[in-house]
Amino acid sequence: MDIGTIRGLGTVVVLVAFVGLALWVFNPRRKKDFDEATQLPFADDPEAIRHVEQAKAHERASGSKQQ
Repeated sequence: MDIGTIRGLGTVVVLVAFVGLALWVFNPRRKKDFDEATQLPFADDPEAIRHVEQAKAHERASGSKQQ
């Protein structure tokens, strides 16, 4: 194998890894897990938790009115 072939294979490996990661990240089934992970920095802040719960309640109320 020459250096061009090795570089080409490396490019393909990186491309496949990138596409796999993008599919994993943007998979709708993962949304709940990622939403929970975004709240981890605020887990010890009661005021932030209350604010998030109010926003979720408002979002659910708005969603039910639109249907």
